[in-house]
Formats: sequence, C-alpha cells, structure tokens
Amino acid sequence: MVYAKICQVMKNIEFGNNQTFIESATPGQTINIGARLSDPLGFHGDKEVDDVVHFGNTFSPLIGVFDRQDLWPRSLEEQVKNGIVILEDHYQDAKKLMEDINTLATRLVQDDKLYDDLGFCTEYFNLAQRGYEMLRDHQSEFGFTSTQEAPVSLERAGLVTTRLSIGADTNAQVSNEVKVVTKRTHLIGDPPTDLTVTVKWRDKNDIGRINGDTICLADFINPASGASASAFLLSAHNRGSLPQTVNHRSISVTQQGVLFIKDAFEKLGVKKVTFYSVGKASELNDHYYLSGDRTVGDAGHVLRHFLPKWYSQ
Repeated sequence: MVYAKICQVMKNIEFGNNQTFIESATPGQTINIGARLSDPLGFHGDKEVDDVVHFGNTFSPLIGVFDRQDLWPRSLEEQVKNGIVILEDHYQDAKKLMEDINTLATRLVQDDKLYDDLGFCTEYFNLAQRGYEMLRDHQSEFGFTSTQEAPVSLERAGLVTTRLSIGADTNAQVSNEVKVVTKRTHLIGDPPTDLTVTVKWRDKNDIGRINGDTICLADFINPASGASASAFLLSAHNRGSLPQTVNHRSISVTQQGVLFIKDAFEKLGVKKVTFYSVGKASELNDHYYLSGDRTVGDAGHVLRHFLPKWYSQ
C-alpha cells in the first residue's frame, strides 16, 4: 500500500506488542482517505489527512469483559501510586453520576433518534459538565492540576471536553490548545475488528511544541480502546516529537484500556502516564464501544451539539 507521490509508508512500528504502520503525507500534501472507507457516510472526520495509522488487530484483545482483575491495582492506594484515579471508587456522588449517565445512554442505544433531540442531549451534556466539575473539585487531593498542562483536543468531541475540563465556556478560545482531528474507522477489505485511525494536525507547529511537555488528553471516554489517543501520539512520534507526560482526563475509562495504554505509551518512551476519571467500565463490544452496565452510547455524537460556534470541520 504505497502511494509514492503523496505519502510514505513506515512499516514495523511496534506498538502494544504488535506491528503497526503509518502512511504519512509528504510536506505540503495530504492523503485523501475517502475512497478507501468501508462506511463513508459514517465517517465524520476530515478526509484530507496527514497520517493514516493502521493498527490492524492491535486492540482486538480488549474486546469483551475484562477478566484480568489480578492485573488491576488491588487497593486504592496502589491505584493512586500507579497514576490511576477513578472517582467513583472514592465518592458515592461520582458513582451515582455514572449510573445516571448509563440510564440516559441506555435510552440512546434503544432509540438513536435521541441523538438529534437537543433537549435530551442537553440533559446528557449537563451530566458531563457535572462530571468535569467533580474532577476539578477533587484534583488537588490526587496531585492533578489543569493549569500546567498543554490541552490536546482530539476533534470533534475533544473540543467540548477540553472546555468542560478546564471550566471554560463552550465557545472559549483556549490559547495553548493543541487541536488534532482524529477519526477511528475501518477501511475497505479490513476485518471488522481491525482499526485504522486518521490524523490531521490543525497546526503542525504544535508537533514540536509538545515535545518533552506535559499534555492533557480530555475526552469523554479516554481510553475505551485508546486508538485515537494512540494514533495522535504515534503521529507526533513519527515526526520526532514525544511528550514527557500524558495525563488522561475523562468521564469514563475501560480497565483494559488503561492497562494497555499505560504499558504501550511507556514502552514508546513517555515517562509518565496518568488516568483521572469519574468512572470506569470493564466491557467493550466488538465495535469498541462501552457495553454492559456502564454504557455511554456514542458520547461524541451527543456532544456535537455543543461544539464551539466558531468550529468548522
């Protein structure tokens, strides 16, 4: 799969104990992914991209119910020591919030027309807003701060969650924000559980700016599989840039995703990887969405109603 005039193919990139490769556009060019998508109508990212990261079946072992609780830090103290803080394990109101989100998400799963119901989506957004308020309220207890990090927003939903994370207005301009368009997708001919992620940098100067820095990836679920965050990191690494610390801040994580991403990022060279979340889940379906009693539906599709007014895809 080599497109000599517009991109390079880098093979044998080890990530997560698996081999991936990245197609990268040559300077001044982009890769048009449109004709290669298995579901063009379901693709909501930019089709002119800087990188196409082919993960293959790297994330497929995460599908299903997490059954390796022996690998999860046994005590809350051990979790905190390992940079994993789940508020619902510490506070009852956080657990209640996750139950409320699951109740709304279950309705979404049953009736996808609700994704276009602004009143319903506003109710969902308000729960997300409350979750990020909780994270800010308790952050000092666990040594987290949102003032000494470069906020990285993985579009689209990341633009919303970054602002919720720092307590800014939904339309705020965030001066040091790094904006990257990532989209998890499937290509024609790929097995259903293979993942490909496209990456487009809004400002390529940001690639060097995050090198050796502390960044915060705020998203609603981060990680579920972790594919989008991984593609962002590999895209930067492919261009000679790697942050020193990656802090994840989210409403929910999967346990299997946390363990996978922590190990994979550290092996890539990130010195510190943390996870600060309101709740956690332990089940991923074969489309890499949360399922079971901690579903959130397609949170990004809900949050699209609350994108900054200045946003343009």
